[in-house]
Amino acid sequence: MKPKSQEFFYTVEPIFKTVSKEEMRDFIEQYPRTLVRDCTGICDPPLVTFNDFELANRWPYSIVASYHLYDDDPNGYYYVPEEERDYKIMKNYEEVFQSKTGNQVIDD
Repeated sequence: MKPKSQEFFYTVEPIFKTVSKEEMRDFIEQYPRTLVRDCTGICDPPLVTFNDFELANRWPYSIVASYHLYDDDPNGYYYVPEEERDYKIMKNYEEVFQSKTGNQVIDD
């Protein structure tokens, strides 16, 4: 059975907030379960995600933190000044985890 929405995995709506690079680093270090880092090139610049596959066993429903892979070189194609970069974390991850439905996608 393929999920059609996040409600397949959990019932509480995730709330993502923008944070600083340091706040994101702290969030990832203190997160209570194993996170898997992934990078997708389906957007420009590529998106780096941190995934809790105990929360949901499919991307993008597993994402608890993310940022775009910006260039640090001011002449680079994906350059964005640090103060304008977008780092996001799921601020209500505990509530979301507690609302898990128990559903998982099973590969055929």
